[in-house]
Amino acid sequence: MSYDIFLSYRRKNADEHSNVAVSRTFKYAFERHGYEVFFDFSDCTREFFADSILPAIRTCRYFVLVLTKGCLERCKEKGDWLRREIEEALRFNRTIIPITPDGEFDGWPEDMPEVVKALDGMQITTIHMDGIFEANMEQLIKDRGMTPPLRRNDSLENCAKLKVKSNLDCVMYVDEEECANLTANKLEKIPLSPGEYLLKFESVENKADSIEEEYIMPDEDKLKKVDLLQIKQDREYREQREREEREREEGERQEKERKEQEERERKEREEKERKEREARGEFEVKGVKFKMVKVEGGTFTMGATKEQGSDAWDDEKPAHQVTLSDYYIGETQVTQALWKSVMGDNPSNWKGDNLPVEKVSWEGAQEFIKKLNGVTDRTFRLPTEAEWEYAARGGKKSKGYKYSGSDNIDRVAWYGNNSRARTHVVKRKMANELGLYDMSGNVWEWCQDIYDNYGSNAQTDPKVDTSGASYVSRGGGWDCTERFCRVSCRDFSPSARRKRNLGFRLVMCP
Repeated sequence: MSYDIFLSYRRKNADEHSNVAVSRTFKYAFERHGYEVFFDFSDCTREFFADSILPAIRTCRYFVLVLTKGCLERCKEKGDWLRREIEEALRFNRTIIPITPDGEFDGWPEDMPEVVKALDGMQITTIHMDGIFEANMEQLIKDRGMTPPLRRNDSLENCAKLKVKSNLDCVMYVDEEECANLTANKLEKIPLSPGEYLLKFESVENKADSIEEEYIMPDEDKLKKVDLLQIKQDREYREQREREEREREEGERQEKERKEQEERERKEREEKERKEREARGEFEVKGVKFKMVKVEGGTFTMGATKEQGSDAWDDEKPAHQVTLSDYYIGETQVTQALWKSVMGDNPSNWKGDNLPVEKVSWEGAQEFIKKLNGVTDRTFRLPTEAEWEYAARGGKKSKGYKYSGSDNIDRVAWYGNNSRARTHVVKRKMANELGLYDMSGNVWEWCQDIYDNYGSNAQTDPKVDTSGASYVSRGGGWDCTERFCRVSCRDFSPSARRKRNLGFRLVMCP
């Protein structure tokens, strides 16, 4: 059989709403204008679905494409039926007429296959599904120059009876009034007045198997075959498809829930492991690991203690007692790798991931710490001068060394006599009593405090004044003599100064 129109549509739109009813409305509208319309729910069985559709496209005059929301997304898949229908229409040069109900179509996807891209640029007609629907359809037929369908005999003369044969027992209605009971596969002659009637055929077995259409009375020798069996099979097939779709969706939902549960469990494990690592002072930022060492609080003598001897400067006096609470301090100076992972650049003169970052101002260190805190959701800061010295001396494990970890500076520090006038990779020298590296030498380390003279009074967790012109730095650097690398030695610089021998180390409260 040849068709005037092949009606192509996506059965479900992007929101999983069925488009069958809307497309069926277009089918009836075209048929009211006399066109023969191929509509997959009516014109092909489940068994011959593929064998029916493509031949119908090849013989039709017009390929009407119903564009709904998201209908072209699955056209990326080669086996997609809507894509195959479009390909066949283009291949046989059918007249393609794109329409969209109520302007629902949301545009051509950017990554369409080439065959579908051929549609881009075609005029799309919006059909309003409200009171102006019929007017819209008439205008569409007129604007697109659709050739009127050919009829064998449009004459209504001598039309006295309608010959009907149904393949299921059914009740026939005319103008919504019961007209006759029809027996399956038995030819019936129904006397009717000539004219146009609204006919309805409803199966006795199941009222869902029904046909309702406007029908122009034919000549007496015209037989109207009522294919309720096809509708029944379509309904059963549709119900089966819907059951399978529900089962598929339920399977997908369960699989999604399983994956989400696995993802939650994975994140919970990772979060637990992260907290356990951080409880041990182990942190990671964008793949860069660094360690904070816990310093048990205690009381110590800060400043020019006896082992410093005559090397002590006046600003290290008077020696005085300081009591500190527990805190964490960086195992090493902040490396260039850690700086880059947070800041994205590297200000250092000598480049190397495991070299200490240098040429960093006090203000630059504060900006780094602010960003690091945002990434880790912890509270890092620069050490106070007291915290730095207590840790450099070895805390409660202190053995009273002149330098951090030894009285032999070459064991623990890179300084003027062994550095070859440059910085060196952290952790290459011996650690001090707490397991801290390079607290003597390599680079000077900024502290939180402004530079000021010592008092003689004992202090507990000294409050830090951070509003000043110059800030303390500690530990000495690669270009210093032994005297500047002692645990009590102090230096200071303006907050904006950036030097090749000046970096910093982190502190974190428990």
